[in-house]
Amino acid sequence: MYCKSNKLRDAVVLALMASAGTTGAAFAQDSAPTSLDRIEVTGSRIKRTDVEGPNPVTVISRVEMEAAGEISVADFLRNNVYNSFGSTRESSGSATGSQATVSMRGLGSAYTLVLLDGRRITPSGALAGGAANINMIPTSAIERIEILREGAGAVYGSDAIGGVVNIITRKDYEGANIQLGYESPKVGPAGTTGSASAGISSDRGNITFVLDFQERQMMYNREIKNLVTGAGLPWPTSPYNSSAGLLTPNGLQSVANCDTFENSIRTGPNSCGFDHGATSANESSLRRNALLVNGNYNITDNTTMFFRGLTSETKSLGVYASAPVDNSGRGPGILPTIAANNPFNPFGVAGTLYYRFTPLGTRDTHRKDTLRDYTLGLRGNLDLFGGADWEVAVNHGTSAQSSVGLNYGIGSTLQQLIDSGSFNPFDPTHPSVKAAAGKIGHTVYVESVNTTKGVDGNISFDLFNIGDRPVGFVTGFEYREDALKQVYDAQSAAGNVFGSAGAGTRGDRNYGALYFEALFPLLESLNLTLAGRYDDYSDVGSKFSPRASLEFRPIESLLVRGSWGKGFRAPTLSDLHGSASSTNLSSPSDVTIPHAGGDELACKALAAYRASSGNATYQPYPFNPCSTSDQFTWLQTSNKLLKPEESQNWGLGVVWSPSESLSMALDYYDIEIKNIIATVPRALAFRYGDEGRPAYGVVRGADITTPTGTTLPGAANLIYLPIDNGAMQTSRGLDFEFNYRYDVGNFGTLSTKLAWSHTLEFDFTPAGAGATQERAGKFGYPKDRGQLGLGWNRGDWSANVIGNYISSHSNGTKATTFSSQTTVDVQTSVALPWNGRVTLGVRNVANKMPQFTTALGFPHYNNSLYNIWGRTPYLRYEQNF
Repeated sequence: MYCKSNKLRDAVVLALMASAGTTGAAFAQDSAPTSLDRIEVTGSRIKRTDVEGPNPVTVISRVEMEAAGEISVADFLRNNVYNSFGSTRESSGSATGSQATVSMRGLGSAYTLVLLDGRRITPSGALAGGAANINMIPTSAIERIEILREGAGAVYGSDAIGGVVNIITRKDYEGANIQLGYESPKVGPAGTTGSASAGISSDRGNITFVLDFQERQMMYNREIKNLVTGAGLPWPTSPYNSSAGLLTPNGLQSVANCDTFENSIRTGPNSCGFDHGATSANESSLRRNALLVNGNYNITDNTTMFFRGLTSETKSLGVYASAPVDNSGRGPGILPTIAANNPFNPFGVAGTLYYRFTPLGTRDTHRKDTLRDYTLGLRGNLDLFGGADWEVAVNHGTSAQSSVGLNYGIGSTLQQLIDSGSFNPFDPTHPSVKAAAGKIGHTVYVESVNTTKGVDGNISFDLFNIGDRPVGFVTGFEYREDALKQVYDAQSAAGNVFGSAGAGTRGDRNYGALYFEALFPLLESLNLTLAGRYDDYSDVGSKFSPRASLEFRPIESLLVRGSWGKGFRAPTLSDLHGSASSTNLSSPSDVTIPHAGGDELACKALAAYRASSGNATYQPYPFNPCSTSDQFTWLQTSNKLLKPEESQNWGLGVVWSPSESLSMALDYYDIEIKNIIATVPRALAFRYGDEGRPAYGVVRGADITTPTGTTLPGAANLIYLPIDNGAMQTSRGLDFEFNYRYDVGNFGTLSTKLAWSHTLEFDFTPAGAGATQERAGKFGYPKDRGQLGLGWNRGDWSANVIGNYISSHSNGTKATTFSSQTTVDVQTSVALPWNGRVTLGVRNVANKMPQFTTALGFPHYNNSLYNIWGRTPYLRYEQNF
């Protein structure tokens, strides 16, 4: 069947060629074939020959991924221009440190639907079932990635609001392949990769196996200390010290020799702080092993059985500084106290202790993540309706994390020892401290499991003809049973453990859906697609999501397209049923409230006292209450009365393909989400708590008495942060893609590929705050991301240069102004006579580092948008058999 060449069709063909063993430059391929059967492309379930249709889809081939030289699919997608403001990466300072996500349009990972071969991948149990952990996806098992850059609630599910990332795995591969890779970044440890692939085919079917290995070691914060201090930032310390600081009505005081203890640094005449960066890790280690099996077997001439099994396992280690005693057994954020007459109290006054329990060493968290995702189904065709294609499948998925946290402690035990006068919190070398370590120490166990069992099916056929053009139609169903379980050890669940946060969750739901899609060829040059989906959740109700799209071709080389649709997102099981959980976060400034950040009540009181007394340096708090980067303890709570969020999206675009070697596309997207499930801004929650509003609150320590007798509010130990509906988000922007491929005779083939995404508007209206925050271009929200690839291919040789661009972003102050950043990656590759290939490359050739700022918490850079590795040379060897 003949169809004209176009950008998307060519990309799909090249991806298929790559999966079959084709090697070469990602951007320098020969012209694609012009004959192609009907295929299904992400964004529509109707197969068609002219696959550049009403949906803006970016197809990334396997060879294009290899040209980027990234060690994992998570790293590759994080650099994608449509991952607008970055996304979560494995981080040692995170409660789910082995996880990585993708966040299209900057809306959050919960709004990006991740598919595996067109079916949703099992969401992560550690992420409470709210998003997929893409660290579990083996890079070498990928044939191509199709990114739908608009919502698709009517096609894939109501929650496909920000876009869809469809990861297509390798199938129908014949032969064998081994790959080994090694990289050594300027900052941080080396990484290694390895894979083995094999496939066999016959006239009745085929089977493909892929084994994948990846490892990257942990990176400690001390490895970047010179970068932080070299940028003019002070290396931070914590008031939670191994030699306890005593907070009295006259402020925080340390013992005279506090700076003689390990990692204890003098911060003032009468105080010391703890160098927590000396022992903590920045990024977790990650070691992954995975196996993919894909198979097809032709039972009859009209019926095929298919199977896909993916089993993936990662092991991760995160290291945090020794545990701060932020729980005295009376709940998170309530610190231990000491009596005035305690024999170890050198100050002779009662007060609150800011203490870090160091005798057990660092808090080491070992995590094991597993993903088991299986699909078994049948597909075929029938003579019904003049010829119909059908498919039915069952699937089962489990995403689990087992976490073991060493060297935490029981707050009530420590408080009892202090009260009995048998424990000295002011001297970490005192015999009583070591003697009590075994009694106080505690190991935290957490098991998180998200399980999905489902069945789905569809049938597609032509309804009737309009003229000589058939009306394509597909209808189908999905049914799924989801269950989430997060279980903590008994002491953690009871809120008795210091240095740890979290609480259990348990819930389940049933989900069912019916959907349809129809393509109406109204004119020779005009198609209308209508789609609709009815989603029903057993716990939060049901809703219908419609969708309509148009594609108009005034001339063969020009496509004008537009779409409109609705969607909704149900609250997660954790949103509905999760137990209260504490976490440490800053209280950032917010110009829309307005709120200067930090502890507003204490900051105002302190400023007033300084002005009236003339003592501008008086600072009795554990840290400056006016600071926006220091962290407080917050208690997050779920809400069983939550309602689903609702969305509307529409888009317009134009695609011009004047020749097989040149194509350009410009698309506008517009997304609006209402009734968002979120918390109010943390600074506002702080204010609400001090005002005594229902569901909010601030737990403070004892009032502080100044030298002149003035009373100041006590230090904020715990702030309540409930979730609710009511926020609103809009995201609007433009995408531009340009592809040009040309032959230069004996010099080979050259190609250019440009992808650019510009955010016109990214406005957020918080629940309860009223005023809308215009975020596009503001600090943390760059308006532009771009990527330019230049490729050359000649015989056995190929080379690529890739430029990655992130625009500037600023809130108008020096601390919140980031300059634009451009990094350049280079790679060269040569095929060897024995069917092998050697690839040598360098990512970030100029060794560009992220900017550091006190406006961000330690380690003071944005690790979701930038990486810290610097110049990273790598070597890869591939052998085909």
